Parts: sequence; structure tokens; C-alpha cells
Amino acid sequence: MRIMVIIDHPWQDSFNHALLDSFMEGLQENHHEIDLLDLNKDGFDPRMTADELALYGEGKFLDPKVGEYQERIMQADHLVFIFPIWWQVMPATLKGFLDKVLLHNWAFIDAKPQPIGKLTHIQGTTIITTSGVSNGYYSFVYHNALKSTFIKGTLRFCGIHDVRWMNFGKVSEVNDAMRQKWLREVKDLARRLTDIPHVLHK
Repeated sequence: MRIMVIIDHPWQDSFNHALLDSFMEGLQENHHEIDLLDLNKDGFDPRMTADELALYGEGKFLDPKVGEYQERIMQADHLVFIFPIWWQVMPATLKGFLDKVLLHNWAFIDAKPQPIGKLTHIQGTTIITTSGVSNGYYSFVYHNALKSTFIKGTLRFCGIHDVRWMNFGKVSEVNDAMRQKWLREVKDLARRLTDIPHVLHK
């Protein structure tokens, strides 16, 4: 299986990068073909310019990285996103990636009664996030904002329906023992990636 792993965190020593390392170890044990995209290290510019926006309706782009990323997504069987939850959603670089890469006529087409997603070749998606608040607080107060904006409003909109989401809450407050436990859980998730039925996070 070809798995494209996309991480958005500017600090290489962050816990998000530790999660990435553990997940990669689990994937490598199962001999998956891995395509790693570190958006910050790759120097991706998330800003949509006026000239780019003028081409958006035609599904065209000016940034050559957009074409590269689209080709890599088309070659992937499974997508993995790793990022911190900032202001209840994803960081700006990943948001810009979604804005600029998931273009009209490529990721979806306008149709009636509703648009049709075109990325149906993606067999599943795994989302791994960290947050400053607990999972319960994020669910009760912010109504799992990532579910409506990213899982339903973006991935499902583009034809990707099988999604698994794992969030590690209060990440700045937990001790090292808990962090090590989480890293083991992520590695085990990667090991069993093709064996676990995909379910939309409730």
C-alpha cells in the first residue's frame, strides 16, 4: 500500500514530530511504500494570491508545488495527516494546502443536487492531532470542530469517506509516561493500518 503522510508543525522537536516518527516506524514494519510530505520543511507557501484565485474556478494553479502535490495524492492509497489543533482547527500551512491543492475539477466537480468528490481512489485517511484541551472539552465546548470543517467539510466533500481520527488532548500537561504510551499507541495504529475498519469519528 502506498501511504502519503502529511505533517504540519514548524518545530522539528515537537511532540507532533515524535508522533510522526512513531507512526513511520509502525508503517515501515509492515513494509508500506511511504511518501512523506513535511509542509514546513518543503517550504510550501499557503497564501492564495489574487492571480491564483482568478484561476481557481478553472481548476488551474500557478504554484508548481500544487501540481506536484496533486500527482503525489493521485498515487496514494491512504492519506495520513499529523498536526496540532490551533484555534480549534488545523494550522495555517495545512489550511493553505487544502485551499490551493484541492482544486475545483480536480478534487471535486460542481453537480446538482450536490458537488461530486473525485478523490475516490483514496481507500482511507488517518488523522492524528494534539490539542491543548481535553477530548471531552473539545467535544462539548467546540463540538469537535475538526469533524465538521475537515472530515465532513473537506475530505468527505472530495469523495474520501473512510476516516479515522485520533486526538491526544492536554498534550502540554501530561507526563512523559503518558506521552510514551501515546507514542506506542500511534506505532501500533500504523502497524495495523490495513486491518482496522475505517470509521468516521463520532
